Parts: sequence; C-alpha cells; structure tokens
Amino acid sequence: MKHLLWAAGLAFCCGSLHGQTLDDSLLEQAQDRTPREWNWASGEAGTWNVWLELDAGTIEQFEYGSDNHIRRAATLGHPEWSDSELTAALNRMGSSGFNNAVDYQSRYLPAAVRIGASRQVWKGVSAGLQLGRAWTPAYVNCTRADGESVVASWNQVRFGDFVDQYLYYDDLYNGDQWRYQNLAEFTEGITGWRVEVVLQQELAHGFGWTASLGTTVGLDREIQSRSSAFFGSQGLLPENEVGATLSPTSVAKAPTSAAIGGTYRVGPVVVGLSWSSVFVSGAEVNQWVADGADVIDPINQMRLRLGMTF
Repeated sequence: MKHLLWAAGLAFCCGSLHGQTLDDSLLEQAQDRTPREWNWASGEAGTWNVWLELDAGTIEQFEYGSDNHIRRAATLGHPEWSDSELTAALNRMGSSGFNNAVDYQSRYLPAAVRIGASRQVWKGVSAGLQLGRAWTPAYVNCTRADGESVVASWNQVRFGDFVDQYLYYDDLYNGDQWRYQNLAEFTEGITGWRVEVVLQQELAHGFGWTASLGTTVGLDREIQSRSSAFFGSQGLLPENEVGATLSPTSVAKAPTSAAIGGTYRVGPVVVGLSWSSVFVSGAEVNQWVADGADVIDPINQMRLRLGMTF
C-alpha cells in the first residue's frame, strides 16, 4: 500500500511538471508572435486588392424642353393621331401648366458607388469584379397605343406615361388647371446592377493602370416594377383612347460600360482615377432610331477609387 501511494504521488508530480511545461511553451509562443503591421514606406503590392469606386461630376438625364420630349414620345406611341391632334394636345398641356411637373423632378443622375475585389493571376496582373447599383439608359421593347410593337428609349417611355396622365386628367377634369398642375407625376429613371470585369497592374514606383468592361443586369424586373404604376397599366385612360402611349414589356438593349485609368499605391493604400463611358451600341440601334426611338447619348464621366492591397 505504501508503495502504491509513492507511485501515485510521483505520477501526479510528473503530470504537473509536464502541464506546466506546456503552459510555459504556449505562453512563450504567444509572446514571441509580433502583431501584423502595414508597411507604409515601401514593399511589394499584396496578392489581393479591394476598393470602393465613386462616379464624379453631375450628368443630366435629359435636356430642357418638355415639348420636344413629349412630341417624340406621342408621335411614336400614337400613330393614329393626326398632326393637328398632336399639336392640340401639346398646346393644351403647355397652356394648362401640366408640363411644369417635369421641372420639379431631378434632372441629374445620382452618383453610383461600386465595390470591387481582384487577385493577382499572372505576372503582376490582377483580375476581379466590381458591382454596384446605378441609373442606366436602355432601349425597351414596347407596345404602342394601336397594339403594334416598337422600340423606344426609357426616357420616351417615361414621357409616354406623362402623356397618358394628361389625357386621363384632361378627360376627368376638363379645364381644371390646378388639378393638371398638382396631380401630375413624372416617372423615375431605372436602375440596375452594373457588373464589370476589372484588370489592373502595378508597374513601377507605385504607379499602375486599371481597365474594366461590363454591362447592366436586372433591368427586366426593374422595368416591370416601374411600369406597374403607369397610368396605362392601371387602365387609367379616357374612353376615347385606343390604349396606352407606350407600354414597356422587356429590355431590347442594355448599355455597356467601359473605363480606363491609372492607380497609385502608398503602402497598402491604393487610389485611382479613371475615365468611364456608359453607352448603347449595335447595328439594330440605327434601325430603332430611324423608326422613331430617341438616340441614347453616351454617359461619360470620371471615377474616383479608394482601396487597399494585402
């Protein structure tokens, strides 16, 4: 029995010493590990890059002159109207003050913000994606008042609904200018998810280049959401009207986005400036314009970038 007590005591002491040794070893490892510090002076670029990118400057959605926009939308959507009927409608809208509703809406595009990430893939070249919500122009498949299919720009669709509002209020409140002016509501622009493939590379002394190419997705769902509130979609039209001026159904052509610029790295921080363009192109566009669709001008502006490499 005495020998058993001695053996148990010896085993307990050995276990305690071994546990203490493990605790001391772990403590030394924790003390020897130095915290990660960013190298702000020099060093190579990291494998990964992340950034935020912001559109700079202001861009107008459409130029002043409501009559011109309304005339193009009404001409495309109402082929059954004679020139005298079109002129009379425009004159009534102007004299009643209904056109002033457009002047209360913002004419400028909101600045889009995108988030991106890339990774080095070959000889210092990084490839990645950036994504963000952005206002976008687009050509849209529509049904005009007589039931035929046409293609219009989204701005024409917006003004087409404005025509339908006026026809409805003019039929309901004949000659009541106050109601014309105060019940009008101009349709908003559409936004979608802009997805871009990004390539970039640091060359020397922190300077580098960046380029991107992408498109806008999710516009069909956005158009359906917007058009559900249109007067024509709700059936709010005078009894003597054939149908809604322009009823959107789907996207005919989404815009392409492209950008090219330069970057500069200071330690882990990367800043950039690039020139970008959002445009709609293709052989079919010329035919749509010839048939009455508005020309969609490119949206050109600068982009600012702030990111980090690690």
